[in-house]
Amino acid sequence: MTDVRRPGQFRILIIGRANAGKTTILRAVCGVDEEPKVYDREGRRVRASEDHPMYGERGEHNIEYELRFPGNPGFVFHDSRGFESGSVEELGLVRKFIQEQAGLGSMSRQLHAIWYCFPADNNRLMTAAEQEFFNKIDTGRVPVIAVFTKFDALDSIAFTELCSQGFPFEVAKKMAPKHATETFNKEFLPLLESLAHCPKAVVHLRSVFPTHAASELVQSTEAALDSDVLKMLLVQAQHANVELCMKSAVRK
Repeated sequence: MTDVRRPGQFRILIIGRANAGKTTILRAVCGVDEEPKVYDREGRRVRASEDHPMYGERGEHNIEYELRFPGNPGFVFHDSRGFESGSVEELGLVRKFIQEQAGLGSMSRQLHAIWYCFPADNNRLMTAAEQEFFNKIDTGRVPVIAVFTKFDALDSIAFTELCSQGFPFEVAKKMAPKHATETFNKEFLPLLESLAHCPKAVVHLRSVFPTHAASELVQSTEAALDSDVLKMLLVQAQHANVELCMKSAVRK
């Protein structure tokens, strides 16, 4: 019988390359400045590696490990390293993990959301292997949020373009973020929307990660959920996000 009890923690799978800024995102969303504690599937503590605090002490990666920040116990995270060209094994592991989490029956053990991170300072915003994830893996009711980190790299490109068009330095600097977003929406967003299982939302994060950016990510995730129980759980887990809590209360 399905366990319909209210879950105590909001569970997120975060996917992305090593330079995607995943740890920075998790700290900002949780409102903490600490390393996560790592636990195995049975809840036993796994000593983290000094070089890879999101992995075990030998640096081994296990998507089933639970990452928790003591300063914000409302979240549980799972980490996937992302996909390189031809990484069939990793893609298979992620598919298996998502399917297993969906079939657990207990809402508290199920996966509630997926954050897929792409570093915008890379020459290719999305690789063929990453496109394969969205084309081949149906996550069902678990929403995927595409998170483009280090978006200020695109601001710099936009700034250079505007300067070459004759805009004064200060004007180009002020216009660059909006121009970068418009260029992204025109040239790259159609690719995302053409994928078989496109993300439910797209969020842009600059290298300087302020509170309002964390709020935008949480708010986009909340909007993509189809369960009122999970929406409220997410709001409560993100206790530092007072603005989102107020908006949710107004909507009720």
